[in-house]
Amino acid sequence: MLLKSKMVQRLSGGFLERWGTNRVSALQRLFLSTHKDRKTIKLMKRVRKEVGGPLTNEAFILLSLAKSQRLLPGDFAEVGVFRGGSARFLCEGKGDTTLRLFDTFAGLPEGSEEDGNVFRKSQYACSRPAVENYLKDFENIQYYEGLFPDSTEGVDEVHEARYSLAHFDVDLYEGTLACLEFFYPRMVPGGVMITHDYSILAGVKKAFDEFFAEKPEGLIEMPTTQCMVIKLSDEDSQSS
Repeated sequence: MLLKSKMVQRLSGGFLERWGTNRVSALQRLFLSTHKDRKTIKLMKRVRKEVGGPLTNEAFILLSLAKSQRLLPGDFAEVGVFRGGSARFLCEGKGDTTLRLFDTFAGLPEGSEEDGNVFRKSQYACSRPAVENYLKDFENIQYYEGLFPDSTEGVDEVHEARYSLAHFDVDLYEGTLACLEFFYPRMVPGGVMITHDYSILAGVKKAFDEFFAEKPEGLIEMPTTQCMVIKLSDEDSQSS
């Protein structure tokens, strides 16, 4: 329950968060190294050193999902890119699949009452050129700068695309809900929507719980902070 503490969450983004997540990631790598591919473990260690990125177990799940979901038709998407750590794992697993990356590249917007005032405006800012440089060795990546989904306005390719994997790391209630409203009707059957921080951040959990309360899909809560949903069919989908 420690990570659900608002006092602890208000310390996020600083030295203590980096110190803590680095040590947790190192312990997780140590355990995974006893039964997982050595090259994968080295990749996770390298990404953590370069840009931080998700904890080891969450990174492993993203990489594994990317390798699996690339077998389905549809693009990949990530909303909330920060320094590109999680996007790197999607790139490592996506093959030739197009990856669409959405971020303000200016940090978080204002939160709402549902978020409990635990974040600061502009927190987690990172420049787009820095992310583009970090991911420069991978092909078929498209960048969309601005507040999602405003950044998609008039961009037909984004609205008309179908998606087999969508990863959300936006921290806030309204942003998470906007992601669900946009991507749910555009997911292919078998497509996966996965979010960071479901079990930690009240706003993220509230958005998922509310959105799927009357949907046929069930939420799959994971032993990490993540939660994912597998799209069942196109039955209730409609373009927006």
